[in-house]
Amino acid sequence: MKNKIIKNGIRTVLVASSLAYFFYYLYQHYNNLPNLSWNLSVAVGLMGGTLLYCLNILTGGVVWNILLKNYNINISWIDSIHIVSFSQFGKYIPGNIGQHIGRVVFAKAKGIPTATTLQTIFIEAIVLSIVGVLISIIGFYFFQFKGFYNSELLLVQIIFFALVLLCLPKILFSIINKLVEKRFLKFALQDRLVIPKFDTLILITILHITMFINLGIILNLIARVVLGSPENHIFFLITAFSWSWILGYLAPGAPAGLGIREAVLVASLSMRFDPAIAIGLSIILRFITTIGDGFVFLIALAFKYRLPKVKTDHITDPSKKSN
Repeated sequence: MKNKIIKNGIRTVLVASSLAYFFYYLYQHYNNLPNLSWNLSVAVGLMGGTLLYCLNILTGGVVWNILLKNYNINISWIDSIHIVSFSQFGKYIPGNIGQHIGRVVFAKAKGIPTATTLQTIFIEAIVLSIVGVLISIIGFYFFQFKGFYNSELLLVQIIFFALVLLCLPKILFSIINKLVEKRFLKFALQDRLVIPKFDTLILITILHITMFINLGIILNLIARVVLGSPENHIFFLITAFSWSWILGYLAPGAPAGLGIREAVLVASLSMRFDPAIAIGLSIILRFITTIGDGFVFLIALAFKYRLPKVKTDHITDPSKKSN
């Protein structure tokens, strides 16, 4: 009984803290919005950008579902999307880890082992960072050193580098299991670190790439429809966001990457856009993502008590999973 009260208390504190910081940042972003000529086109552009951003959150739930399948967790797409959508709101808590803590807490409430959730979060973070870095590197060379490299050779180098990075989690997990296996097994409820299958890594990598592409499309939508800029270079916008996202994602203590991400994004966008447009793009993107997080959270909250507890099997090595 006491444990249940404590768990409910933790969940309540997480949600309440997230809501408080969310409304604080929403108010800030709204006040920072540039002077817009409000009309139907601008409204459609903002709504379209918000809906596209919501698709990224849903894609994150699909990615998590795919990873859980590798750990023998029988969970529906709706369950995984719901948990990711609900816990995503925790990123507004200072520390930049609230969304991860939230997922662990809410997943545990649905019967998903904590060790499994932590491993999937680790894999997601590595793959997402790899994708962001690779897009950034390709964009950096494309826009800064285009005349100094043989494009075909560079493509081969990038593909090789990507394959090496994709294998990195397996190497790290193997080393960790050999060096600290006994101590870790005791900590992680008798579970050992296991790597998802290679085809799963490829699949979630592709999904993460689509998420970055989607953000580039959102930036282009804002530039052309909301701000009326004729500039149209999707890949540049994807690259600019990737740079800013990586630094914002890794920034310790920054709620949702605030500050760092905007500064890098504005500096990158200023290469091709007027400074005023670059600043407007950054501010409006942050406003759209904040509204999107709130919208998805409200939907997840509405369905919070309608989802059954998921069925889970004990974690096993994905390579030994029965058909």
